[in-house]
Amino acid sequence: MGKFRKLYEKHLWLKIVTVIIIVLLSVAIMLPLVKIAELFGINIRENAGLNSKVEFGNVFFFFLFGVCSISIIWLAQKYIHKKPLSELGLQRKIWLPSLIGFIIGVTLAATRYFILIVNAENVNYTSVIPEDVSLITYIGYYLYFFFGFIFWNSFIEELGMRAYPIQKLKKHMNPHIVFTIMGLIFTVFHFFLHDFSIGYFISLFMTSYIFSLLYYYSGSIWLVVGIHSGTNWVGFSFFGTNWELGTLCNIAISDVANWIVEYVNVFIYITFLLLVLFLKKKGFFRKHFPKTNEIPNTLK
Repeated sequence: MGKFRKLYEKHLWLKIVTVIIIVLLSVAIMLPLVKIAELFGINIRENAGLNSKVEFGNVFFFFLFGVCSISIIWLAQKYIHKKPLSELGLQRKIWLPSLIGFIIGVTLAATRYFILIVNAENVNYTSVIPEDVSLITYIGYYLYFFFGFIFWNSFIEELGMRAYPIQKLKKHMNPHIVFTIMGLIFTVFHFFLHDFSIGYFISLFMTSYIFSLLYYYSGSIWLVVGIHSGTNWVGFSFFGTNWELGTLCNIAISDVANWIVEYVNVFIYITFLLLVLFLKKKGFFRKHFPKTNEIPNTLK
């Protein structure tokens, strides 16, 4: 390990390759877990969307994936980079940035669905919470949904796809390149569980790029975890069918022009990107995140 560290410190190409391999491993660990789950009759691929079933096997392997993914990052931090995990933006305040981010995420997602509803020919609302479910049971499921599913999933993705690679490479190469590489990895891996479409690809890439930019400007992983959680919360709360996974009611939107469905997120995130750049120019991040690391000229 000592010899490797000397080479790592000396060669930029080795830094880039090492970080990318760690990122890929932190995501690819899902693949053997999927196969192991199948040995127990658990199909994770069919339980990865809005209507995932809250069953012991699914929950167990979901948490196991998160633990394995975080452990890979932690091991890299400890033995390769000689840094604590907290270096990746975890040492900052949690609740206020998370809350602000959550509100931003909810606003972004709500804007998308509002546009779809306005342009839809048919919109139907259906209650999905059974009347015979006790309050205590409902609260238990909802706490798992919010903290054990929404927040946990966002934290895993933002740690591996944003905080770790940006923190490790930002001093050695143009951050825009890091954002682009991570955006492509983030986007491609989503298509293991979803069908490909150009609009969805662009939307995912822009989401990743903007989240990377926000992490870089703020230095706080909790801000982007909050935004990620907020966007997911809207989808699961109002467009799923499983009350055990947080659905409050099901809104079925139909007969919307394909181009609107395909590209509405793209327009929303372009607007959001312009707002982020405007706030950066006005000194918002330096004022509210005063300990942010020095921003190189490439992003000023």
